[in-house]
Amino acid sequence: MKHLLFILFIISIFSSCKKRNLGFEEQGVLQFSETIIVFDTVFTGVGSATQSMKVYNPHSKDISISSVSLEGLAGESYRFNLDGFPGNQKDVIIPANDSLFLFAEVTIDASNQFNPFFVEDNIVFVTNGIEQKIKLTAYGQDAYYYRPTQFVQGLPPLSFVSEYLHIPLTSLDVNWKNDKPHVIYGYLLVDSLLTLNIPAGTQIHFHTGAGLWVRRGGSINIMGEKEKEVVFQGDRLEANFDDKTGQWDRIWINTGVESNIKHAIIKNGFVGLQIEPQPFSGSSQDVVAEKVNIQKTTISNMAGIGVFVRNANVDIENSQIDNIGTYNMAVTGGGNINVLNSTLANYWSGGNREDPMLFVSNRYSTGENSEESENLNILFGNTIIYGSKEEELELDSAKSAEYNLTFDHCVLRTELVTSDNTRYKSCVINPSSVTIGDESFLPVYKNQNAQDFSLFQESVAVDKGSIEILNLLTDKTDILNNNRDATPDIGAFEYK
Repeated sequence: MKHLLFILFIISIFSSCKKRNLGFEEQGVLQFSETIIVFDTVFTGVGSATQSMKVYNPHSKDISISSVSLEGLAGESYRFNLDGFPGNQKDVIIPANDSLFLFAEVTIDASNQFNPFFVEDNIVFVTNGIEQKIKLTAYGQDAYYYRPTQFVQGLPPLSFVSEYLHIPLTSLDVNWKNDKPHVIYGYLLVDSLLTLNIPAGTQIHFHTGAGLWVRRGGSINIMGEKEKEVVFQGDRLEANFDDKTGQWDRIWINTGVESNIKHAIIKNGFVGLQIEPQPFSGSSQDVVAEKVNIQKTTISNMAGIGVFVRNANVDIENSQIDNIGTYNMAVTGGGNINVLNSTLANYWSGGNREDPMLFVSNRYSTGENSEESENLNILFGNTIIYGSKEEELELDSAKSAEYNLTFDHCVLRTELVTSDNTRYKSCVINPSSVTIGDESFLPVYKNQNAQDFSLFQESVAVDKGSIEILNLLTDKTDILNNNRDATPDIGAFEYK
């Protein structure tokens, strides 16, 4: 009993010392962490990211918000949630010297406007008879949309390019326009026999898990130009998604008809390009003659693989593959592959990169615990394969098939034995840092920390290329259309 009386006595002392907030603040108003919430470009019909802010009560008494509501200037485009409760509310209490979270998002209705447009609204707070507003601003844009219509077990949701054309078909060429972005949900399939032509300046955006699939017998021609590149990326355009990997799946090309990719930017997905014959086959596959030609293209910031090639003929020229979660390039099975005057760079910052940049093998899997091998001829000429790991090459071969791999006038980072002059011809192996004045610089790239993989004057790649390799190129200018001289540089960039 004595202990209980003592506890009650102590409680009474603290209670008498504590200041109490009686009633509500009757004069003051709210404070906000932001007075304007801005949403970056939002495609019509696609929800934005959620933006957040705080609503503060800076007063020593509780405050009552008489009402909080959308003004309705943009119809039902905007939605908000205050303290876990969605939509318009009344008599919301914020304790003294406390705050509540407010979350807002936007979906812009479809429009016939080709150009970007603003959609604005206000969240209106009424406190003690005083009106305060938070402005909501979204920058919206209409687009061409491709949504799944086929749901086949074992395949991702998909639709066919032919579904969006006039029937009957008058041509096997499908010509996209570049007046509005193209937004793809699920997988969009280029039907066999059709050719998808994508003109310069076209913007293609993929929703989560989406991809573009060129079926065997179909083809794709990506016809970008310098400063009018064809760009493939995710459909979230807020600034914090600029370098977020894995936002979409891949571009998947089944060989059989020649395809061409020029001046493209492919970024922020899982696999940049996957090139192979008919997939899902559990048996060996022949290498078909038709090539996939890739020129002056950048594949960057992919969570998985930059370019995956299996049993295919591929030419890559004046291109850059950089900052990839596993392999910049992985080649399995057979084929004839040329990688000329290109740059493979990897300073991946998205986690611990365990794999080297390049994997080459003439083996390929035909199913669980089963593999085959095919004759492989692959040339890396005037090409940089240099990244942050001490070992950037992983080479594997089966004796049951030919394995002709050559590095000719390349810059390489590797711990492998490179004394075989038939495989490693006039290569720069593991170059040391370059000293300029009193400063030391990494030996190859201008500024790899800023993802600038062009060259600087003292780079070990300058003037170290082969004119004979250069003469093999379809286009002898570099990735920026700069002319190369009689002593060409190694890599996608010619130093100027």
